[in-house]
Amino acid sequence: MTRGSVADSDLDSAIQPPFINPFVTGPATAAPMFIEVQELVSRVRGGLEFDQNVFASPVSAHFRVLWLQTARWVNFEQNYDEVEQRFTEAHISPMRFTRVTQLCEQMKKHGAVLVVKASTLGHALDEVVRHALSYGCVASGSECDVLRSVLLAERWHPEVKGQISDVAEFDKYWNSTGSEAVNLAFDPDEDDQETVTSKRRDTAQRLPQLPRRSTFHAILDLQTKPAHPYHRYNQALTDCLDPGAEACTVLCGTIEFLRKPLIVLVCIPNGIEQSCASEVNVPIRFIFVYLGPKSNEFKYTKLGRIFAIMMSNSTIFRAGIYEAQTVDDVLRSIDIFMMDALVIPLARHTNPQALAAMVRQIEAYKREGAYVMDMDRRSLGLSLKPSQTEFGVLEPLGSRKMSALDLALQDGALDQAEFARRASAFRAQEADKQHLSCRRRFVKDFCPPFSDLVRGIRPWCQRMSSDYRDAVTKENVGTVISSVLFLYFVNLAPAITFGALMNLQIHNSFTISLAILSTGSFLTLFTLLSGQPLGFVGITGPVFILESALASVARTASVSLPILRLWVAIYCCAFGLIFIIFNVSVLGNHIRRSVEEVFNSFIAFFYLVKSLFTMFRLIPATPGVGANTATRVLYSKQCAIAGTTLFLAFIKLQFCLAMAEIKRGTYFRRIIRKLLGALNVPLGMILITALNQIFFLGFELPTINIPPSNAVNASHWFNMPEFARLFDFAGSAALVHGAGIAIGFALCIIVFTEVALNGITAMKNKAVKSNVFVMDLVLMLVIFPVISGLLGWPFVSGASVRTMSNLVALVKLDPSPAPGMPHRVIGTVEQRVSGTFVGILVALSIFLGSILKFIPLAALYGMFLYMGMMGLRDLQFFQRCLALMKRRKHWEDWEFVRGLPSAHILVFATIQIVVIGILVALNVISEVTVITYAGIAFPLVVIFYAILRETALTRWRWLAIYLHQLDKKYKLDPQASKRNMSIPRSLSLSTKDASAHAVAIAYHTSVKDALTEAASAAAFETDSSAEYSDHEDGIIRRTWAT
Repeated sequence: MTRGSVADSDLDSAIQPPFINPFVTGPATAAPMFIEVQELVSRVRGGLEFDQNVFASPVSAHFRVLWLQTARWVNFEQNYDEVEQRFTEAHISPMRFTRVTQLCEQMKKHGAVLVVKASTLGHALDEVVRHALSYGCVASGSECDVLRSVLLAERWHPEVKGQISDVAEFDKYWNSTGSEAVNLAFDPDEDDQETVTSKRRDTAQRLPQLPRRSTFHAILDLQTKPAHPYHRYNQALTDCLDPGAEACTVLCGTIEFLRKPLIVLVCIPNGIEQSCASEVNVPIRFIFVYLGPKSNEFKYTKLGRIFAIMMSNSTIFRAGIYEAQTVDDVLRSIDIFMMDALVIPLARHTNPQALAAMVRQIEAYKREGAYVMDMDRRSLGLSLKPSQTEFGVLEPLGSRKMSALDLALQDGALDQAEFARRASAFRAQEADKQHLSCRRRFVKDFCPPFSDLVRGIRPWCQRMSSDYRDAVTKENVGTVISSVLFLYFVNLAPAITFGALMNLQIHNSFTISLAILSTGSFLTLFTLLSGQPLGFVGITGPVFILESALASVARTASVSLPILRLWVAIYCCAFGLIFIIFNVSVLGNHIRRSVEEVFNSFIAFFYLVKSLFTMFRLIPATPGVGANTATRVLYSKQCAIAGTTLFLAFIKLQFCLAMAEIKRGTYFRRIIRKLLGALNVPLGMILITALNQIFFLGFELPTINIPPSNAVNASHWFNMPEFARLFDFAGSAALVHGAGIAIGFALCIIVFTEVALNGITAMKNKAVKSNVFVMDLVLMLVIFPVISGLLGWPFVSGASVRTMSNLVALVKLDPSPAPGMPHRVIGTVEQRVSGTFVGILVALSIFLGSILKFIPLAALYGMFLYMGMMGLRDLQFFQRCLALMKRRKHWEDWEFVRGLPSAHILVFATIQIVVIGILVALNVISEVTVITYAGIAFPLVVIFYAILRETALTRWRWLAIYLHQLDKKYKLDPQASKRNMSIPRSLSLSTKDASAHAVAIAYHTSVKDALTEAASAAAFETDSSAEYSDHEDGIIRRTWAT
């Protein structure tokens, strides 16, 4: 099928043909390339003045001049600053139209394209000298010799230690072998070995005055390729190049004895390898020479830079240069390049803010993917695709996707009658989809029973062995070992904090030793057996709320807390089995960003509310008027303890925030910043402990209640129920079972949600292995609740914040980013070893009681404040709320508000604020009233919001237009096939009659209204080019642990 045609079977498929340059028969995107500009400069005083002595001894010209690297390109341009002796910051290359025009005019007059199958630099440059002689740039053999010596002069690269050129290597090679000089006219295609020997003898006799150090053959040998053991390159810059990269060298400058400009593009199909002509160790594919006599009209370095700038464009200009055979091909490529170029007028006032605002326009231009040609002005005989704004779109409700019908009409592939017939079929097909999609989706997702579990066993087994092999590979073992210490503190600190709070506020049977041991044990088991070993589990805020509600119900019903917890575990296990039987795990693929942010916002506010209420409860009630002295002294002491606790907690908060800013800043070296970030929490605890021991020791601040190392009691590790009293409900059997069912269902929903968010978080760093979510549910909903109920351990759930810290510790970054580019995430070390070691170390921390007992509770409260603030800091919901407090002109180019009307942002943020407000109100009610079990209703609020988002908001026409930008979907499994939405749709560039387009445009206007009615009837959320949030971007939300 030719490009531009649409088959009947492809009506509903997206047409995404690759862009094909109409002038280039090669690939649409050329190989990556390093480009550099080398300017001819004087090495000695008067080095660029060539007198008769130089022509009498051409080799001396080699030591009079130097090729200085003045600019280079990897992705952006860098210029060499001779004052600062360094390359400037990478930037986009500006250029003048007048320079481009001058380059084209000079190329037409003096340009040439040489295709040379050379393996050495000397051979390639010798062809340039031959062309200069034949074209009349030089008039005599002595001028040829000087030009050849100049072209082979030493290259000076500022960032390469030692300037060793090919010339010096040739000289060293020939001196070591005792070879004699070679002739200027050496040509292996014409001369046999006897002739070559004769010519070398004649040349040696003709140049007897040359010293041994600068033998003429060292400059002029063009054919023999010696071993090069003395090459020096910029290895750091070489490492940042993509595999298969090539180099282009632009040589420009002024040579006074040239009769006319010498403009030559040397194409080397096989490339010149291991040549010091380039700064990097990649094959030299192109050499562009622009030399000429002194001229007041042209600056050869400026025009040579224009060619280098165009060569940095891989999709337009460079792709044409790869196939260029004549100067006309080069000029045609320049013409296409200029059609695609953006014009930026010089403003009177230029500031960084104004330039940064252009990013959106540039990105929008690049997404168009079309190259609009002016037919009257260019007369190229081609009909390009019209822009979408010229025709409108098929779906007016904000859709960014065009159907195959619309594309075919625009491309001229359908006539009037055929388009009308297919439009009618399209409307009927869309109507059928609305009636059948829901039923079919339900059957596919939830039937037959256990299908998701059966499908998940195979990928779970397949990744199991690789998770251990990948941890011990040479490139990963260092990352795995170094991450263990950081992750140990990330998991130990919450275990201690929640253990202390549960001991104080829930029941004294929940000791800190029990919390530490249970957290380490569950983490070890989960890492070994889960479907996503990058996820971390432990005690979380929502689970703490359920534990508080359980304690309240137990006190109300006069039932043993371990007995009630066991029944809750049984019911949670039962609901978990139902979830697995009916494949409820597929709902994890429908979690959207807004649901995650509502949940994370609630958790962040829980940390803030819990820490503040706990600290303010330390403030004692004011004693009465008749209180005795002992009561007043006790009151003063308690006030001192409360005030000091608040002070130390805020000191811990400010210290951790400062360490987080240092980590993300530019102070110190990267390794130091990374170390400070990894040890943020333990350093804060050490600081608060030191302040307490030095300044506040007499205040007797409350510290962690944990037995010392020499008094460890295994009985504190378990809190098992009395099974003989399993059915002893103290006359409240209905209350116990009712509360058990309600709390068990709430626990099941909480664990399901947190484990799903855990899995989503684990996929954000370009994870490639299968995420077997159903196996995580088997552990977290069936096995772990039963273990917690039997052993009396706290219930655990997915801890997405700790999972983020795991990703940060195991991330693999591009070790050598190109200049001007940030470190790019290239993947994650997906393995089970580090998590297993972390779990074991956390469990063994129960023997560190002699050290942990000195930590004051103020450090734990400060940590909760830090966790809450960092949990809100980088949520898009929170950032949108902050943006709405400013006028729109003060907004930065934030992605989460880009292209969105302020009214829509306000409405959507208000809906989220109302939901979060309800959740926080439930949390506050459970804290300040006797209704402590009110907090267990929050899973129902989250479910209600998720249903509201998927049903009501998508049918609200005014808001549905932008829902796909306001709220993206997540996918749990990276192996699932995804449409490539990032590539803009492009149409055929094949020649068509212009009148056919006029007819198609006119008829599109008349038929579009009928299609608009079909698209508007459903009034659902529009299909989006960014429907699913990409996990490959490698962007991790900042939290207290990251």
